[in-house]
Amino acid sequence: MPGFWDNQSVSTALNISLSLEEFMLRPDREDGQKEELIEGELILSPAAKIWHAAIVDRLRDKLAPLKQLGFMIGNDFSCILGNRSMPAPDLAAVSVERWNYAEDNDGWLEGAPELAVEVASPSNRKLQRKAVLYLEHGAEQVWLIYRKTQTVTVMTSEATTEARMGETLEFRGVRIPVASFMKRALPTL
Repeated sequence: MPGFWDNQSVSTALNISLSLEEFMLRPDREDGQKEELIEGELILSPAAKIWHAAIVDRLRDKLAPLKQLGFMIGNDFSCILGNRSMPAPDLAAVSVERWNYAEDNDGWLEGAPELAVEVASPSNRKLQRKAVLYLEHGAEQVWLIYRKTQTVTVMTSEATTEARMGETLEFRGVRIPVASFMKRALPTL
């Protein structure tokens, strides 16, 4: 039904300036919204739409070989980037050592994941700024996935490139065709 709810997938910047310490003291939300702190700005986003979750799920499966190389593949966690940012990547590959350290200390990941993935959507504000923050805080690669154009922007500290359908992404020797996570797989009988 067109109308008011059409824009409800868009994230909201609350114009509240917070320190990392203030952000970490906030109570958990009970309304399903996700909070991130980006350069001191509180960003609220709704839960992911099904297409977003499907891309993340398919890509997680494709990244599974990284586990044999000493990585954890995760989402639904936040990482501390300096003293004014605490983003939550849509998907990430983190070395087992760093993951275990954060888990053992009942905390958050310090610094960026080795691979940070963000899926572009109306609710994913500050996408480019988040990518730069990940790189500034140690990410080897950042993948920005654009479903509508079916492209992936691959950012490193040295360059930014674009991968399209028919092309392949690579991280630590694991090669993933863009089409393998961008499109639904046909059901098997």
